[in-house]
Amino acid sequence: MSDALRTFTWRTIGRRLFALSFHNWYGVRRAILRAFGAKLTSTSRVRPSCIITHPWNLEMGRESAIGDLAFVDSSERVAIGDFCTVSQHAKVLSAIADARENPGRGCRGEIRIEDDGWVAADAMVLPGVTVGAGAILGARATARESLASWTMFGGEPLRAIGRRARPEGSE
Repeated sequence: MSDALRTFTWRTIGRRLFALSFHNWYGVRRAILRAFGAKLTSTSRVRPSCIITHPWNLEMGRESAIGDLAFVDSSERVAIGDFCTVSQHAKVLSAIADARENPGRGCRGEIRIEDDGWVAADAMVLPGVTVGAGAILGARATARESLASWTMFGGEPLRAIGRRARPEGSE
């Protein structure tokens, strides 16, 4: 199936079925996303009000979640590890318009959220960023560059605001 046809089918049928599912029907939403090529574990949780643009570019690990009204632009690969959270209203953008650097072309890049990573409410992750293992991107913050593991980030401009303790048994 061509990318244009797959995108059209997702937008006209898949996304609507996905959004109409009851809030606790995680298995139904996983099945819909998988039918469109997403790679999800049996414990991935995706809320019905989130928007995923290209599910065939989405991968989610164990016990990871995408919250209500989150926006995941998966024009490029978006890989979410185990025990991760993309909170409500967060934006994960693998493609954006970039008027300063590439007028008319934009910027694209894979996004990785490594194990135990957390993108808090209304935060934004831009193309090419890796949220390191255990890193937290605080509410309303914007990640333009990759985030160091086990560190909390916040503010505008973004800065490290603390370290996060590793859970016992983590690498």
